[in-house]
Amino acid sequence: MIAVENIQKRASAQDLELSTKGDNGNKKRKVEFADDLVNGYNRKELVPITTEKFSSQLYKSYVMEALDDLETLKDATKLNTLASQLSVPTCSPDSISAENMTILLEVLSNNINKLDTKRGVPIIRAIINFEKWWSLPPFTLSSYVFFLQILCSSMPKWWQDVSMILISNFKLPVQKTIKHHEMLRYFIKAIPSSTNFIDSYVAKYFPNKNDSKKNLVNFISNVLTLTEYCPEFRFHAWSMVIEKIISVDVELQNELDELDDDIEDDIDNELEDDEDNYDESDLNSNSEANNEVGDEDGDGDEDEEEDDDDSENENIDGDEEYNVNVTRNIKDLSGKLDTILTLITTRLSNALTPESLENGDYISTFNTLISLFKSHILPTYYTRSVQYLMFHVSQQQTELMDAFLVTLIDIAFSPNETIEKKIKSLQYIGSFIARAKKLTHTQIVFVASYLISWLHRYVLEREEEVEQPGGMDRFKHFYAAFQSLCYIFCFRHSIFRDGNSWECSIDKFFQRMVISKFNPLKFCNENVMLMFARIAQHEDVVYCFSIIENNNNERLRGIIGKSSDGFTSVEGSSSSPSSAFSSSSSCSSSSWSLAARQQFIDLQSYFPYDPLFLKQYKRMMKEYYVEWSEISGDYESDESEDLDELQS
Repeated sequence: MIAVENIQKRASAQDLELSTKGDNGNKKRKVEFADDLVNGYNRKELVPITTEKFSSQLYKSYVMEALDDLETLKDATKLNTLASQLSVPTCSPDSISAENMTILLEVLSNNINKLDTKRGVPIIRAIINFEKWWSLPPFTLSSYVFFLQILCSSMPKWWQDVSMILISNFKLPVQKTIKHHEMLRYFIKAIPSSTNFIDSYVAKYFPNKNDSKKNLVNFISNVLTLTEYCPEFRFHAWSMVIEKIISVDVELQNELDELDDDIEDDIDNELEDDEDNYDESDLNSNSEANNEVGDEDGDGDEDEEEDDDDSENENIDGDEEYNVNVTRNIKDLSGKLDTILTLITTRLSNALTPESLENGDYISTFNTLISLFKSHILPTYYTRSVQYLMFHVSQQQTELMDAFLVTLIDIAFSPNETIEKKIKSLQYIGSFIARAKKLTHTQIVFVASYLISWLHRYVLEREEEVEQPGGMDRFKHFYAAFQSLCYIFCFRHSIFRDGNSWECSIDKFFQRMVISKFNPLKFCNENVMLMFARIAQHEDVVYCFSIIENNNNERLRGIIGKSSDGFTSVEGSSSSPSSAFSSSSSCSSSSWSLAARQQFIDLQSYFPYDPLFLKQYKRMMKEYYVEWSEISGDYESDESEDLDELQS
């Protein structure tokens, strides 16, 4: 037992003895101290003293003596004794009591300048690193926060240590980080330079994609809270969050791509039934029920689950064991992605208020997301879910949808962008216009008219080039824009009908395009062209099947011998998007490179807003999302017959 505790125990025993004995040893009496020196304290009047109060006075006296020794004798022995007690685990009976902790913090706060010496470092470090300080009783916790505020205000050199502790605790649920944010908000406002260490520590302690779902969700939730009162950190914080989501999204897609189709179908079905996700109420509150103190490090339950899984799979070998491990990883990744995206989208929705729009806070966040979409999401291939952040947030206001569409159009037709980004942007335009339920009639028609105008001008200016030397990959931009418009027409054709005529004269436009020398029905995604042909015929816009049949016959001739582009074609399923690219235009005198052709196939087969398979997030998107089933009723019955006719 350390010295200060021994002092308290001796004092308590003496006090108890005085309170139970009288002059004759039988009669109890109340102890009253006269105006004399008692343990260093002068009493000017008779005051009743309780054991608890007397003990507190002794402790305060000890702390004051420790500070006096430090200042006058340069002796830090007593102060180091106090520091040692602060390092004792809170579960130990020798740990400091809340009452004594409050006294220590108050005395040190009032004498903070005496600690500005090398001998004061141990006690300061002990306080900063105090175990689970956020769980202290309210009054003691307030004293703790006040001490750190006084410390960093008086000695700014300690802010680096304090900020590191605050940020490293972001793996805690938001209910336990209220004081963390209170201190961060205080220092950001009082000391502008205090942001110097925040960004580096957020990056340092940000959990990686393989960390537990709980740690990822808690950390992201705390980072988003930080951006609410630290706008200068907003872009950097959102950048790290988006990068983390993309890493999970891409890894999940890579895992899915490696699976056989039948296994992937089973996984999709299992994910639909999987209940291992946070409820929306948990996301809104980050409920403490899921973050009990005994499991704060995320070890206990997860280890037990792993042991159970191992025991269940002891007898599984070879491919079966590989598939079990892969599917487990897919479930883990999809669970993280589902929970994180639902959390972020919920936070963004709650932040959209008339006040946030008026003062520009929400617009600032939206602009940040737009910038990160252009720099991070758009250039990344084959993300399946992260792009839904923009899909949802832009549909909160008509003006936000306008801004998103203008951004996409600027990228798609900018002379300074790479052709890959232009094609990706066109894929986003087509998919967004087709799927976004909140779009207005004006917005849909405007984008379609823009595409029609650009395509019409392109044909007038460059159609003659088709017969000139060079591969058909010269016109990838044209095919991407045409496919985007066809995709929009498949979903939105009813909007373009204006009585007995068509908006933008879209019927005459398609009649001109399908017979152009570019032959877009051959070089665009086959499945999209088939559905477009079916709907266009049903709506009496243009008849495409004769051209598609001729293209198929040309492809068959290429399979038998040499295709017109100089490559020997490989036989494949006619329903595969890649089969549309097995041969080039007969007018082309040079071929595509294999790499360029495959890249174009992949780009043309990518539809950013294909249906989500994340269960909880999909429910959240339901009121914003146009399902194919909502508009496909008139055409599904004809699909098999048309396919049979085309493949025969």
